[in-house]
Amino acid sequence: MQGTYENVKIIGIFCRYGIQQSVDNNGTFYYRPIVYMRNCKNLNNIDLKLPEYLLFNLTKGFKGLGVLNPGTKLEIHCRRYLKEKRNDGYGYPTNIVIANNRPAFPDDPNVLAGMIMVKNQGNPEAENDPINTDLVEIYKNWLKSKA
Repeated sequence: MQGTYENVKIIGIFCRYGIQQSVDNNGTFYYRPIVYMRNCKNLNNIDLKLPEYLLFNLTKGFKGLGVLNPGTKLEIHCRRYLKEKRNDGYGYPTNIVIANNRPAFPDDPNVLAGMIMVKNQGNPEAENDPINTDLVEIYKNWLKSKA
């Protein structure tokens, strides 16, 4: 069992950046930037209890999201290392995305057009975009039906 792993999907809340001191094979100290995640859940096995914090190396996947604010919910694909005598370990984060709940785009093209028209109101860059009050009303009615 030692040294085996499984690919899993984790969802958790970004807590903060940190620095971890490590030693290489030559005995030289170096510092690794890391990411602290809290309230993590293993989406492959939701019954599995995870530690209070998970630490991940600050990889290009995290860097690609820009500087994160504490409280940002992230979804991360990673490896769960299966260890015999210690707690399981998590590492090699990939496919990192912001998972804060965001509404899906409407399927109906009229509702979608109305949504875009409403969202662009007051935006000087969109002042030349057409506005159709019927489509705006269709979007507002769609919103009411979702509530």
